[in-house]
Amino acid sequence: MIACLGQQNVEGKRIFFGFIDRALPHFTKDDYGPKIRGFVENPYLRGLTSQEFSFHTMGIKEGLIDIAVKTSETGYIQRLLVKSMEDNMVKYDGTVRNSLGDVIQFLYREDGMDSVWTETQKLDSPKAKKSTFDALYEYEIDDPNWNPSYMLLEAVEDLKSIWKICNLFNAKVHKLEVVRHNLGTEIAVAGANSWPLPINIQRLVLNAQKTFKIDFWRPSDMHPMETVETVDKLQERLKVVPGDDYLSMAA
Repeated sequence: MIACLGQQNVEGKRIFFGFIDRALPHFTKDDYGPKIRGFVENPYLRGLTSQEFSFHTMGIKEGLIDIAVKTSETGYIQRLLVKSMEDNMVKYDGTVRNSLGDVIQFLYREDGMDSVWTETQKLDSPKAKKSTFDALYEYEIDDPNWNPSYMLLEAVEDLKSIWKICNLFNAKVHKLEVVRHNLGTEIAVAGANSWPLPINIQRLVLNAQKTFKIDFWRPSDMHPMETVETVDKLQERLKVVPGDDYLSMAA
């Protein structure tokens, strides 16, 4: 509309010769220049010449016919698709089946995520420095002066004295480092700090804090082991199937 309309097409080709060796009687014979074959260099803002307007009406006429014909065709195709999928349903085992029980998909959308509830969320770990990552996720258990204010003294003593708990948290940090590496090398390879995810964990935590009126100035009465066990139970309810497991399940 502002720069130029560009090349006009009829049946997927440049404007053909409607007269003897030329498209319009305004042009000389055997001229194959851009303007003669339907290139419109003027925009709507400046206005079209009479020849350009003729070429433009040719393309518009074909577009109107295509819309009139293809609307009915695409509408009928859409109706067939809806009728064929109206009995599809996600079952409790995660598969998509029809009314006869035939498997349509082994996993809904092949990733198990409903796009209606998927939203873009910020990812902090891929771009964070190693020092920042360690400060956020790793307990300084080896430091004798480590005494965080957000945790009860009994929980701090358990973390320092019970090696089973120490090993568990070290394994969790190692798992987070692996996830962080995979995010940066396989998923967000372009350096994006946000990604569409189905569950906004951060918002759920904030809503729970407001619902239960959590006082941020007082140490939490939850033991770290209780938090880890609760998160593990939550992950069991989230059906996440990696690529290799999905292929073996499909086979």
